Amino acid sequence: MKKTLAVVLSAVMVSGLALSGCGGNSTSATTAAPKETTTAAPAETKKEETKEEAASGEQVTITMSNWLEAEEATSDIFKELLNDFMAANPDIKVESQAIPFNQYKDQVLIAGTSGNAADVIMGNSQMMSAFNGAGILAELDDLASGDVLDDIYPGYLSGTTYGGKVKALSWAPHPIAMYYNKDLFTKAGLDPEKAPATWEEMTEAARAIAKLGKDDAGNTLYGLGIPTGKVAHTGTVYNGIFYAYGGHFVDDSGNVDLNNEGNVEALTWTKQLVDEKVIPAGLEIKDLRGLFASGQIGIIFDGDMGRSAFRSSSGLGEDFDKKMGIAVIPTGKTGRSETVYTEHQLGVFAKSEHKEAAVRLVEYLIGKDAMVKYHKSNAVLSARKSIATLPEMNEDYFMEVFNKQSETASPLPATNAMFDNAMNEVTKAIERIVVNNEDIKTVLEETNKTIKEMYGQ
Repeated sequence: MKKTLAVVLSAVMVSGLALSGCGGNSTSATTAAPKETTTAAPAETKKEETKEEAASGEQVTITMSNWLEAEEATSDIFKELLNDFMAANPDIKVESQAIPFNQYKDQVLIAGTSGNAADVIMGNSQMMSAFNGAGILAELDDLASGDVLDDIYPGYLSGTTYGGKVKALSWAPHPIAMYYNKDLFTKAGLDPEKAPATWEEMTEAARAIAKLGKDDAGNTLYGLGIPTGKVAHTGTVYNGIFYAYGGHFVDDSGNVDLNNEGNVEALTWTKQLVDEKVIPAGLEIKDLRGLFASGQIGIIFDGDMGRSAFRSSSGLGEDFDKKMGIAVIPTGKTGRSETVYTEHQLGVFAKSEHKEAAVRLVEYLIGKDAMVKYHKSNAVLSARKSIATLPEMNEDYFMEVFNKQSETASPLPATNAMFDNAMNEVTKAIERIVVNNEDIKTVLEETNKTIKEMYGQ
């Protein structure tokens, strides 16, 4: 246990953000949600409380750690959701522990390993892997409703399952889909209303756009924007490219296995398009978003949060949507639309004295009423099949595409507390290949050895 804790805390010191777009400018805050109203309604999957205080009608107080209340874009809706829950569950009071995103993982790990974590723990995919590695998450298989578990898309449920045990539930997933510039498609002689359906079609479309050369201002035009350097995000999202070619980061046994045929083919494809100047070399996602927003990239892979970023960066606001196409990731060598996702997740502290009350809050937050309201406020997605298909969650084609992408989205292989560190190494490998022109197999083998040692394999 001491060795595991040391590894986890070491990972905390050097870990980076997972997918760009989660977390923003924030200020520290620790507040209690306002007291509940006297109006009560049954929770979606209310369980019989076994604690003596609940049986006797006394109110249970639980805490929830989060970064939503610490951020301007989500603070109000988060408070509203907690108020709604308490109105529906007058026997439970919820106190919010708001922590800025860039401090969140560290503080929760320190609190959890000290036995003082909140009853409900929010996190993203990489954070939950670290929290699980530290042993601070409760098993939810018997605590959560079977109907709720069965309603979650298999890809999302697998992303919160460790060693065969469900340790968290998906909340507001962000699958990666494909955006494209209709104006550049038209100029390249492509149908702006017909997105590429296969990887081959996408590649040829990207080449056609790159052949346009420069725009009217003299800026270089690129066909495809895929991150190839600088930050851990590059390695993280590249898992989807590996999957498209039948490759993987870890094998079926969970062992690091970078130097496989699919990965080699994926990086060969990337290197070729970089050399052809179809893909810009050495850029990270924030750079690529800016180029796409300014009309210098024809196709880009990004999450649902990308639309807001493009609207803002372009200076056009919602008018940018007129030139933006959206579609699921083209079918790769596996015969399906391969992509990865990151997401917000909700877990329960393993040492919580109020696990059932905590699970009631978790199930409420991922339930229909809360998700529809959260979606209306922040355009989030749901990991639950019955909710993702609701008309309220599919009010435009953009949302329809991302809900469709959820059906084939795979979890990040973040099963080890050192995953963020490993993705930094994968990013370095990609840079060595596409920028330094090093041999693909040699780089993958060296990187594989480094990460296996990091993982203790």
